[in-house]
Amino acid sequence: MSQDENIKLNPLIEADPIPFTMDTIGWKIMFVMLLILIVYLSYRYYVKYKRNAYRREAIFEIQSMINGNPNTTASSISQIMFLLKQTALESYDRKKVASLEGEKWLTFLDSKLNQTGFIKHHDVISSAIYKNEFNDTNSFNLKSFSNMSINWIKKHA
Repeated sequence: MSQDENIKLNPLIEADPIPFTMDTIGWKIMFVMLLILIVYLSYRYYVKYKRNAYRREAIFEIQSMINGNPNTTASSISQIMFLLKQTALESYDRKKVASLEGEKWLTFLDSKLNQTGFIKHHDVISSAIYKNEFNDTNSFNLKSFSNMSINWIKKHA
């Protein structure tokens, strides 16, 4: 007889599989923490959504004014500038923003966002607001002006 024939191995003894249940305290704590996180993130999203309602309203008014209302260009510019002033009053110090007018106001708008160009349309905006007339220039486009205003409303502060 050889050595290999003398050794007979019995089958391996395996432990019973551990059942996967969520009955332990760790799972319950994890579920509660996950629930708290979901509620907290939902609340933060809701607060942010409510805080930005003024932006959505101003953008909607500009878009509906440009798309549907056949206003004159001068009155459209005046209304857009009014909406920009309302929007700025919501976000910045009222005492500072309310007193701004003319070139200082346009400089303020340009300073809050890098890609705007309100100051380059100073003459057109001034004549539209203060004289209610539009001096037709080749450099001014009402559609691009409204898009620039919407961009400012979306991205300021």
